Amino acid sequence: MKTSLLLLSHSKEITDGIQKMIEQMQTSNDVSIYSLGGTTDNEIGSDPTKIVEAVNEASKEDAFFVFADIGSAVINAEMAQDMLEEEQQERYYLVDAPLVEGAFAAAITAGTSDDVQQIIAEAQKAGKKDWE
Repeated sequence: MKTSLLLLSHSKEITDGIQKMIEQMQTSNDVSIYSLGGTTDNEIGSDPTKIVEAVNEASKEDAFFVFADIGSAVINAEMAQDMLEEEQQERYYLVDAPLVEGAFAAAITAGTSDDVQQIIAEAQKAGKKDWE
């Protein structure tokens, strides 16, 4: 299964760093990572059109897993979903998981599994540290 991870943050530097970390540690050629932090003019913020453009660019992907950090990045991820074609919306998954840990776990899992629910579950578990 060809999968894309869409990383959203108010800071492009944050999503660039996460993308670089994941790409260095995951081994699958079936997982693409998109750094979509910041606005289209490279300011702090987020922009739903960047998300839509990434989905359109990766039109052959079987699934898009979306990870966002806070506030308007989450809202823009939801807004972008509404802007997509119906067929694209069916492959677009908003993952309620920590941006760093969740995206990393999803990338590793997607490299070995085609099970969308397993990928999401692993991403959601990734943020739990069980520290006592």
